[in-house]
Amino acid sequence: MKGRTIGILALLAVSLHAIGAAQPCDLFSIAYGENLPEHYCECEYSANSFAFPVDTVLSEPAWFTATLDDLKQGLSAYWFSDDSVVMDVYAFCFSAVPSFSMTVAPNRMYEMDVELISKKLDELGSASSFLTALTPHIHIYTVHGGAGQVYCYPYNQGPHSTCDEALEIYPWMTYVCSEPENVYRMPYSRISSQGHAFIQWKHKPAKATQPTEPAAIRLTRGTCDGETVGSAILTDSLHVYQPDSALLVEMRAAQEDLWVHVKHEKGVTGRLRYFNNPKYVAPLAAYTNSTCVGKTLTVNQRTYDADTAFVDTFWVGGDTLRTQEVNLSFALNAVYDTVLVKESELRRGYVHSSGVVLRAYGDTVVDIVKDNTCTKRYYITVQSPTGTETVNGGQNARKQLINGQIVILVDDRQYNVLGQQINQNK
Repeated sequence: MKGRTIGILALLAVSLHAIGAAQPCDLFSIAYGENLPEHYCECEYSANSFAFPVDTVLSEPAWFTATLDDLKQGLSAYWFSDDSVVMDVYAFCFSAVPSFSMTVAPNRMYEMDVELISKKLDELGSASSFLTALTPHIHIYTVHGGAGQVYCYPYNQGPHSTCDEALEIYPWMTYVCSEPENVYRMPYSRISSQGHAFIQWKHKPAKATQPTEPAAIRLTRGTCDGETVGSAILTDSLHVYQPDSALLVEMRAAQEDLWVHVKHEKGVTGRLRYFNNPKYVAPLAAYTNSTCVGKTLTVNQRTYDADTAFVDTFWVGGDTLRTQEVNLSFALNAVYDTVLVKESELRRGYVHSSGVVLRAYGDTVVDIVKDNTCTKRYYITVQSPTGTETVNGGQNARKQLINGQIVILVDDRQYNVLGQQINQNK
């Protein structure tokens, strides 16, 4: 019995020595054996702390530990590389598959807003209750083993791009503009050989009832502070800015980079995208409409208040545009009125039916303007009763505008507003 006890103690001593010499990951392997996923050790013991913003060169797979608060901020991930990058989020290192995953294509930006992140977390079910106490892990790796530059920001934020540290423009890539001013550089080699391109600005207001905020776009050639060669104010995502194609062809041939300056109000976050060689779908049927001066007409998210005729170009989706012929007209509601006012009444101020106060004889033009109401333009002629007695002597008199002048017609005779005959028909 004593020998057996010594043997057991010796075996236990050997086991304890082995365990003491083992690494933590090996201890867990001893306990769980083959049930552990291959990524467990790297996930559990090789992960770096994750914190926004991330700005790093990724040349090999990397693990990061995050917090629930980090994830709940959403994510804007920029990836500059010829290879695709994958971001897997694991609730636990011993999870065989990620809780959710996102793939960013070469030279693209991918976003997951707070709502989508929350939905992904809710899909974890009962496991989500443990996330408040544990730290989720993020695995970042390229699909084909390539390297690249990665930026990670909370949703609705992006890197501040300046003249000194300008992000390069890649067609199709989305750039979050959370700073009031950003500058981006398009290398001349990426300018379309035909010069066909357009720039789009997108802003989503916090509430649907609020208007979208505009952005001022300015283009310079060669350098950040070079010659300004184009500008536009973009007020909505439907309408885009198309730089002069001949200019872009010239810049490409001269090996001059294109610099895109974006400026907007502080506190506004929008998104900029640049597209080469836009496609066009069949144009819409022509739009023709009319109303009175004082009201407005809205076409393709833009509002007009004066006569106009043009071909509208607007965004359909991706790199695709559409055109539509637009013809709008606004008719003036004109009222002609001749009034006879005694001199004594005129001295006190004669109140016309339009509401204007008249104090002198002669012609007056008055516009009565009210919000969203047809504007009335009054052509008022104030006459002295004495000067028009020969005109108003019981005969059939009527007013008419001839060659821009108001005349009074009595039978076949014409008189001016002073009652003087100006024409005798024979």
